[in-house]
Amino acid sequence: MRVMTFNIQHALDYKRQVIDYDFFIKAIAEQNPDFCGLNEVRGKGWMKGYTNQTKKIADGLGYNGYFGKAVNLDFGNPFGNALLSRYSFKSIETIAIPDPPKTENGYYETRCVIKAVFELEGKDVMILVTHMGLMLGERLNAIKVVCDILDSTDMPVILMGDFNNTPDAEEFRPIYERLTDTDRTGDYTFPSDKPVKKIDYIFYRGLECTKVETVNKVVSDHLPIVAEFNVI
Repeated sequence: MRVMTFNIQHALDYKRQVIDYDFFIKAIAEQNPDFCGLNEVRGKGWMKGYTNQTKKIADGLGYNGYFGKAVNLDFGNPFGNALLSRYSFKSIETIAIPDPPKTENGYYETRCVIKAVFELEGKDVMILVTHMGLMLGERLNAIKVVCDILDSTDMPVILMGDFNNTPDAEEFRPIYERLTDTDRTGDYTFPSDKPVKKIDYIFYRGLECTKVETVNKVVSDHLPIVAEFNVI
């Protein structure tokens, strides 16, 4: 099972600063993932150049696609995460992350978690995709939601996405107590042209991770991570 996490910055080519779906479809196809979690995905809205990005990319790959809306930006443009899959979803839903009080100076944005279950080799496997906030309060709420999900099941789990902080951040301790980071001391992922920190992750439990790599190719402003797993 090959898994990819990728913050696509709404399909914006980082170097040319234009939306280019074919460029992103090719970049994902080159990695040949069975599952791909996407962050910063636009839904169909009124702004020129934005459409149902999940469907556009999923159709280009020949995958199943699911868009998890977190918030409406720009007065009515859906924005959130997505999950692409070669496999049919056994179940899938979007779980809202509560907004914290705005006690910090900075940008706040409503976030969510995609929770999906697939049957793989006779076992149910859960995949979670999220994009945590820039503010500590947002991340603490996100971590609580994720941990509540993890504590509610004993099935194998993959958690992936852009967490907007580095692996040594104290707030991530509850996740590290429950899951294994595929690459805790691994390559930096942001910004993609001159990475200075790791903020993108693939965590897991109940599976065997056989390979992980950060894809050193500038497509969006983040570098994707790809990991391979065996169902055990």
